[in-house]
Amino acid sequence: MVKQHKPVVGRRLTDLTGRRFGRLVAEYPTEKRDHKGSVYWHCRCDCGKEAEVTEDGLIFGNNLSCGCLKQENQQKVSEQLHRIDGTCVEWLEKRKNRSDNKSGFRGVYRLKNGKYRAKIGFKGQQFYLGTFDTFDIAVQARRKAEKDIHEEFVKQYYVWKKRADADPEWGKRNPLVFQVIRGKGGMYHVICEKGTV
Repeated sequence: MVKQHKPVVGRRLTDLTGRRFGRLVAEYPTEKRDHKGSVYWHCRCDCGKEAEVTEDGLIFGNNLSCGCLKQENQQKVSEQLHRIDGTCVEWLEKRKNRSDNKSGFRGVYRLKNGKYRAKIGFKGQQFYLGTFDTFDIAVQARRKAEKDIHEEFVKQYYVWKKRADADPEWGKRNPLVFQVIRGKGGMYHVICEKGTV
């Protein structure tokens, strides 16, 4: 038995029945409208799921699937980013100064008393590097921490990756896990907890 659908009233309807938009095929218009009056169409996705999408969303290419395409793209991005022990290698390699950092150097902030504070992030944590009288000294501390923590981590990652690519079983048995410790003079550096290279 063929489903009967009520005629659509209001904004003039464009017949999209049977038309394909990305992974979606428009089946029939519903009685629902968005705030602009655009008709919601009942659609079937190539993955088998059903979705209701506005006419505008279909025509202008804003909706190309039931949501599965977005999930797949997010998964691809996640797979492309090499996360080791909670840290993304690519982000460390391509790090740039934040646009909202008023001091002009990432990780260095001017305090109300005129001094400068420096810190660095690693494994989802922030490490305090100190408070300094001048901007230049704070930047020096930050750069040293980048070399001792970020650059050392990236270097060790590629050493480990080369061996893990050649011997995946070794890579599984010896995951690269780093921790940050504070050494003499209050400066931080990273050490490998396990999975020695």
